[in-house]
Amino acid sequence: MRKLEKIIFKLFKLPKIKLEEVFTPATAAEVNYVERKDIDAQLLSEMKTPGKQIIVFGHSGSGKTSSVRNLLNKNKFTCIRTHCESNTTFEQLIRNAFDELNVYVVSGRTHKQSSSLKGNIATEYNSIKASLSSESTSEIGETYSRLLPPQLTPQKLAKFLGEYKIVWLIEDFHKVPLDEKVRIADAIKIFVDNANDCPSSKIICIGACQSAHELIQLDPNLQARVSEISVPLLTDEEIEKIIRNGFSLLNIAPSQSLVEKLVFYSDRLGASAHQMCMDICKGKHIYKTKFRKQQIDDRSFQFAVDGFIKRSSDTLKTIYESAIKNELGWYILKTLTINVKDKLSFEEICKRVNNGKATFKEDEIKAKLNELQSPAFDIIYYNPRSEKYAFSTPFWHRFLRLQFSIEKADMARKNKNKRNPNLKLISDDTIYQIVDKSMLELIKALHKTDYVFE
Repeated sequence: MRKLEKIIFKLFKLPKIKLEEVFTPATAAEVNYVERKDIDAQLLSEMKTPGKQIIVFGHSGSGKTSSVRNLLNKNKFTCIRTHCESNTTFEQLIRNAFDELNVYVVSGRTHKQSSSLKGNIATEYNSIKASLSSESTSEIGETYSRLLPPQLTPQKLAKFLGEYKIVWLIEDFHKVPLDEKVRIADAIKIFVDNANDCPSSKIICIGACQSAHELIQLDPNLQARVSEISVPLLTDEEIEKIIRNGFSLLNIAPSQSLVEKLVFYSDRLGASAHQMCMDICKGKHIYKTKFRKQQIDDRSFQFAVDGFIKRSSDTLKTIYESAIKNELGWYILKTLTINVKDKLSFEEICKRVNNGKATFKEDEIKAKLNELQSPAFDIIYYNPRSEKYAFSTPFWHRFLRLQFSIEKADMARKNKNKRNPNLKLISDDTIYQIVDKSMLELIKALHKTDYVFE
């Protein structure tokens, strides 16, 4: 049967797409990219403005990189990419960008119509490249890289990129230390100045929420020369398009109730929607476009829940333990868990945290909120537009709701109080039932205790 399917696919030239090309939770979406007209139009407008440098910021998983890279590809902009980590130095960024240039410089020299200016730049490039090679030594099997050669400066890199009309894309710049951010801000200013001679000289920095404001503060002179583009979380409609379009590419027909669960638990994050859909496909052993349309119902959502728990169980445990060790952290998580609204402002959190005997100061609460939304925790996020806080995913809300219910029951047991006979951990709402059941099993495993509730 499989041989027959292969013959038919080949004979009729039917599209056959791999799962990892359709759902891309960790990389920019291409095959399954959903256009965001407002963001795309704003990006294109700033790209066509000579000298204007761009900072794109937003919550992790909101689709910043996908929007930028699809815009560049669609409009045939040439770009090089460098990625930042917490230990990335400015010298490493310059070196990596310089290395990425190699393919364009070499191909430029092979064109018969290449200008003499580009020929001179190619010669200069190769001179620096030779100098870089000689700046590395090897001792006892280990390689030691020295400082960049004096001739490889941000000014020189801006000249190279501008001459070849190449955009420099710096991803996750918010991860680098403050002193390195200062140097990135200086480099942006150099590219602004270089635009007088090379109008196409362009940097796009992609970072998390508040990162644009932070970078501008390092050099107020950048305010009028840099465009700050905020990429908001996707709408429910956009998330649904990602889900339905992706399943369609794989020839899968999801039930309406399954789509509703996926939209709800993605919490407007494209990365979450991609990840859950990928987990479901793997659970159903779907790794490429199906020959016959396959129906899947909301029972398949269990694969998405299991995938989240498998990847996050250690993190959930760490956050839980951190919460009970730190009294303020416990109060904040408890406040967000019992909140009947979707989001809470800083003032509302302060008021509710200190509603009883607690007397935490505002700066203490602010610091703890910042910690809980840092990459190390990523349990809550702050929406700068609404100026409110919420859980980063509904999965966290369900986990903590059960955790706090268990703590309350344990306390009653220790105090020998009569427990509430109506205590129900698993919600009657179908959108929560599967998640509540799985989270309860996880909490039992973390505590290594069998809880029995009346």
